[in-house]
Amino acid sequence: MKKIVIGAATLLLLLAGCGQKKETTSSSKHESETLQSTLPVLENAEKNTVVTKTLIFPESGDGVKQTQTITYKGKQFLKLVIRQIRPLSEELKSFIADHGLEETQKALLEAEEKDEMLQEARKLAGFTLETKLLSETEIQTTTTYDLQVLDVKKASQTDYLKNLGLETLLKNEPSQYIADRVANGATEQ
Repeated sequence: MKKIVIGAATLLLLLAGCGQKKETTSSSKHESETLQSTLPVLENAEKNTVVTKTLIFPESGDGVKQTQTITYKGKQFLKLVIRQIRPLSEELKSFIADHGLEETQKALLEAEEKDEMLQEARKLAGFTLETKLLSETEIQTTTTYDLQVLDVKKASQTDYLKNLGLETLLKNEPSQYIADRVANGATEQ
């Protein structure tokens, strides 16, 4: 009788052990399936997340300060904004001294309106250029490329934008473009 009780107890322990293993296996399998089904969701979220990064470049030898704001989703550039602040030429400083800051700003805008190459570029949807006198010593130029709207091929054929390399820019992944700029001295803000 003692052998039967010991045998039954051993059999119960064995069955209980097998039962737990089976539950653990199905639980691990369920967790693995959940993790695997979550990974594509995370990958899709990364691909569909709009990211904006601002890079600040070191001041150049001639005093130009530049920032670039890059907006992208996955491997697609959406927008590039380049802001440059540079010292005024002696000619502009002299013009400001004679006519004042406000009149000089108006004269700059009139000169831009007469620039045929710039006006040709400004006709392109997705391209804007703004020039603003910040002070009697500095001028700021903000150039915006809305790459969701801008016809890059057409832009590359305009005299004003043809040497910019927009088509080459778009062949890069935004993350690589940013990494290259950081490697060359830009800092990410």
